Amino acid sequence: MRRGLAEWNTLSFRDKAYADLMRELWGSPDIWNTKKSYVEIAAKLGVDEETVRNRVKHLRDSGFLLGYRLVPNPNLLGRTFASRRIEFKDRESKQAAIPLLSKVEGVMNIGSTYDKSVLVTLFADEDQDFSKLLIALGVEGEISSVPGLGLRTTNFRMTGLDWEIVSLLLRDAERKLDEIAKQLKVSTRTVKRRLNMMMKENAIFTMPMVDLRKTEGISYQLRVVSEQGKKSEVEKSVVAKIGDVVFRASDSQNGSVFGFTGANVAQGNDILEWVKQQPGVRFVTITIAERVVQVFDWIESEVKRQVRTIPIQDPSSERKMRGTMGIRN
Repeated sequence: MRRGLAEWNTLSFRDKAYADLMRELWGSPDIWNTKKSYVEIAAKLGVDEETVRNRVKHLRDSGFLLGYRLVPNPNLLGRTFASRRIEFKDRESKQAAIPLLSKVEGVMNIGSTYDKSVLVTLFADEDQDFSKLLIALGVEGEISSVPGLGLRTTNFRMTGLDWEIVSLLLRDAERKLDEIAKQLKVSTRTVKRRLNMMMKENAIFTMPMVDLRKTEGISYQLRVVSEQGKKSEVEKSVVAKIGDVVFRASDSQNGSVFGFTGANVAQGNDILEWVKQQPGVRFVTITIAERVVQVFDWIESEVKRQVRTIPIQDPSSERKMRGTMGIRN
């Protein structure tokens, strides 16, 4: 039986319907570069397209789903995807440091938890001393590396037009293609074709932007390190125990990360203690997410530098070149 929008608005984000939807929208870094249509999602969830639209509308209307951002593959900028955890002496020091961290070279977002720590996601430079950068800004905290989530690498050769398109989608990955085409003086078909190529070759990724303060319940992130050869078995047990896992990814050969929404702190503690007792589990931690601060300045400046470095090709010249090669738009 089909549910109306009003009925879906009464559902909690903790319901399986929303957990399933959010997992399909942005379940792991492996699907960040996949733009799924509502028809595809509906077929996967066993519901109709209107139901998917209504659920997404509720996520947006509630203020939880803010939109999507576009991120270029760090390989294209000579960098790697990395995470750093910073432990501060108290919450006051942490809150004061967040605006300063947003100015650090390479930082793309800052995840704050309900303790004294933050998780900084960045495009890391192998020659860059992250600790020195923080000291220079007056940020004091204990820094530790967190295993990365394994974004796919790419050998895609970006054109000047590609970088122009990326620059217009960094803050809003859902911007209309005809608007981009008009601004860049190319056809909408050309913009769509270049985007599809970049997506297919893992040159760009789309990532959701959410306001965790608008979620109903508590947003947890559970990390489990398994014994050698036990990872698959442990993951199945954890997923079965939690039930409605929204986010699932591997951060190392034996490490797994699970994101889910719980009703209260007691539920999170119960799951933590249960996982600790499972066969094949070596180590487990759980954190409560407070908010995520999106950072754009550094990436925008780097993309603009690429635009200046690689001149945009005249669309008519590109069409001629593609025509001689027997390639269609």
